[in-house]
Amino acid sequence: MAKDTNTDVPPFPMETLRHWYVTPFGGHSNELSFYQVGIRRSGIEANTELDPAVDRVRIGLLGRRNARPFLMDRPFEIVPLDESRPDSLSKSPRGEAVLPEGDEVVRRPFPLPRPGDSVVLNGVAARRFLNDPERLAKVLEAVFEEGFGRRPAS
Repeated sequence: MAKDTNTDVPPFPMETLRHWYVTPFGGHSNELSFYQVGIRRSGIEANTELDPAVDRVRIGLLGRRNARPFLMDRPFEIVPLDESRPDSLSKSPRGEAVLPEGDEVVRRPFPLPRPGDSVVLNGVAARRFLNDPERLAKVLEAVFEEGFGRRPAS
């Protein structure tokens, strides 16, 4: 596998809340497939606890509400960018997020990001629920009880 030969540590992604990362949007590339987000390998390794082989993230734009409910939103695979994807890597010199060409079609109703927009990589579900599905079940149960009231005693 090709390595990122740039020895400078990129400043992005930046962790803002536990398992939430913000990085500028670097552009689109045809080297990525739908539901993939590319970020310079050295940025992922230096600035996150994300494991691209396992973790998936939700994608959003900073300051804009995620229009899809959690259970209906499809997570993105994290692609560590290196010389094997030169076009994508060129759009992530400081650890910027790169999305696939045509992404706007599958990501409706989200607005199309522009270079420089701040992209949120939400890894909370991957880091907190992946190894503990019972925890997710408890959270969902609490949400439903709060929203719909307690079930009658049987």
